[in-house]
Formats: sequence, C-alpha cells, structure tokens
Amino acid sequence: MLVVFVLLVLALLAKDATPLGDRYVFRALSEGIALLVGCAWIATSGVRGVTRRHAILGLYVGVLVLAIPQAASPLYVALQILALVAIVLFSFAFLDAATRDPRLTVHAARTMLVALTVVCIASLMLRYWNPGLTYEQTFEGPRFRGLFSKPAMMGAAAGLLLGLSLFVAWNWGLRVIALAASLPCLFLTGSRTFWAAAVVSMGVVALRYVRWRWAFLPAGALLIVVAVCVGIVADIRLTSQQQEKIFRQDSIESFSGRTLIWTQALQRYGDHPWLGFGFTAGGMVLDEGNRRGILVEASPQSPSQGAVTLHNGYLQALLDSGGVGAALYVAVIISALACFLLYDRDKQYAAEFYCLLFLAIANLGETVIFGAAVLHGVWFWYLSVLALTISSTTRRVPLSEHQYRSVKTTMDTYGSGPHVPAHPSTTRRFPLVQFRETRS
Repeated sequence: MLVVFVLLVLALLAKDATPLGDRYVFRALSEGIALLVGCAWIATSGVRGVTRRHAILGLYVGVLVLAIPQAASPLYVALQILALVAIVLFSFAFLDAATRDPRLTVHAARTMLVALTVVCIASLMLRYWNPGLTYEQTFEGPRFRGLFSKPAMMGAAAGLLLGLSLFVAWNWGLRVIALAASLPCLFLTGSRTFWAAAVVSMGVVALRYVRWRWAFLPAGALLIVVAVCVGIVADIRLTSQQQEKIFRQDSIESFSGRTLIWTQALQRYGDHPWLGFGFTAGGMVLDEGNRRGILVEASPQSPSQGAVTLHNGYLQALLDSGGVGAALYVAVIISALACFLLYDRDKQYAAEFYCLLFLAIANLGETVIFGAAVLHGVWFWYLSVLALTISSTTRRVPLSEHQYRSVKTTMDTYGSGPHVPAHPSTTRRFPLVQFRETRS
C-alpha cells in the first residue's frame, strides 16, 4: 500500500515539476492504480471502517455527479470527478491498512516531506544555474515558480514543506535540510497568501500540539525582534524598489486584481446557483477578456482545464458545484479540522493538522484545494479522509500485565501519550497510530 502511495506522489510531481511529456499520462497511470486499489478494497473489505462521519464526502461527490449534465464539457467534468473518487477510495484503503500497520500514516507524511524537499532544493539549484527557467513574468513583475508551472504551486509546496519539517517526527538532520529548503522558496514566491497561511497555521499547531507551546510563540516573536535588531545594527536598508517587490503595496487594494475576478464570478454564479457549472470547470465561464489576464490565464503547462481558477477556492467551489456543493465543500473542510481538534487526543497528527489548516487558509487567496489534479490537492483529500476516520479507528483492547508494564515504561520514559489505566484488567482505546515503540 505504501508503494502505491509513493508512486502516486512521484507521478504527480513528475507531471507538474518535470518536462517529461503529456501530463495526463502520469496522472492517468497514478490515479488509475489508486482507483484499482480502492475498488479492490471495496471488493475485499466491504467498505470496512466507513462510518456516518464519512457521509459528507459521499454527499459532496453525489452533488458533483448531479451537475454533470449542465456542464459545458460533461466528459471532462466526469473524468475529474472519477479522479476525485479514486483518491478518496484509495485513502480509505490506505487507512484501513494502517489499522494493521500503524506506521503507514507516518511513512505517508515522511514521503511528502522527502518529495517536497527534493523539489524545493532542485528549484533553488536551477534558480542559481538558470534563473530564467524558474521565474514567471506577471504584470507585477517576475514571480518565482521553481520547477512548477505557476508560482502558486511553488508557494503551496514550500508552505506544506515548512510545516512538515517542523512537525513530522523524524531525523532532525533531514528536517533541518527540509526547513532550509522551504523558507527561501516560500520567500521567493512573494505570495502573501502562503506567508500568512504558514504563520497562522504554525501558531495554531503550536498552541494545540507543542508541549512547550507557551515558549514556542514568544521564541518566534523574539526571533523576529532579533532579526530586526540585526538589520538595524548592520544598517541594512531596502530601497523603494526592493520594498515594492517584496510587499507589493500597490496591489493590496485589489488583492492583485482578484476582486475584479471575484466580482465577475459572483455575477456568473446566478446562471447556475444550485449545482454550478461542473466540477473544476467554474473558471471557464469567465469572459474571454478576463481570461487573457495574467491571473487566470491557463498556460500549456497547467495541470488541467481547471487551471483557469478564481484565486479563491471557496468561490471556485461556488461556481463549480453551486450553493449546495459549496456548502458541502466547506462542511468537509470544517469537519476535518474539527475531527483533528476533537479526536486526536494523543496529539500524533501535528503535521497533518498543519497541512490541512494551511491549505484551508491559503484557499482564501489561491485555489489550492482544487480537485485531484495536483499533489497538494490529493494530499488534502487524503488528510480529510484521515481526519474523518480518527474517531472510528479506536477499538477497546484489554491490556495484559505485560502490555501494561510495557506501556507504563514507555510513558515514564517519554513523558507523553494517553492516560494509562490504573489497573491492567481495565480496557482502553487505541487510536490509529499509537505506541510505535511498543508495537514495532
């Protein structure tokens, strides 16, 4: 199962970050295999582990299917929905396997960390050797996109890597390398959306998951103060041109032209208010004149037709699936975040929670939660299924005397984890990934 997950990640990155040919070949192979695995899981397990909490996903997909007849390109929309279904089914199969091998979810996060680290390092190296290949010219000036086709994809990858490097439990050396690769990539994109999403997400995760959380935030603030003081002592000054390039003050009022796109999108929403224009096809209904704008132009390297986005995932959902689908879309995101907060009592999913929160916030300024065509979109749907599954992946297991002593020793050694029963004869609940030291 982990092999299929790794192949899925590599294929999607190869599609988006390398000029190896037709992007649909990699996507069809990876998501086709994921669909086969998901169907095989249904045939063998009978949707084991699916509960009423997952009904919201089924309702959302059902609404998307109902909107197919009124789409301008029904076949295209149907294929996009099939890709989403493939990823959701594979996520169920993967998490079902994780109940027997709890290390799978950890390996999934580590796979993402390694893959994104390689892409960010390669992007920085290419920028050093040939900067012209790593920048996209926009009406605001050149924007760093690295190996990807769009700066937003680079920003999403760097922002996700930042949280993974901070919160994935692994070798500190590898995490420091990942952190060192993510920060310059995130900075070079010049995207305020991803900066803000990363800062807010780190703060929330620190309050929820970090043991020394009350020292974590002051330490971050102190680091900023020290950086400012160093800049003052070293007499480092930014020219007006450098300040404009970094902060882009002239684009704040219109959010780099986004308000114009959003206004027109809301006007077109009235044409299909209930079910929308078709999954991932909402951006195609904008006027031809606006499509030529740099913000919504679909380049030949864009992942799909849906690359004509509205730079707001929630507004995109409103046009894609109408009011009904958008409500379910938001409900999926809120439910997933709530499940992490309510049911991750052992605080094992800090990295996953960061990624989900980061994508949900960044989705306000860029359409990052968008179908299942790119890696961060696939990662979001996997995280949503994981979050909705946490509460149902617990089972009551009696602790033997040996197990009780082993768990107690682990607790005394590491000082973390759930409450240990007062007596070995009592029963307790084991989550999806727990006591890795005692079960390895």
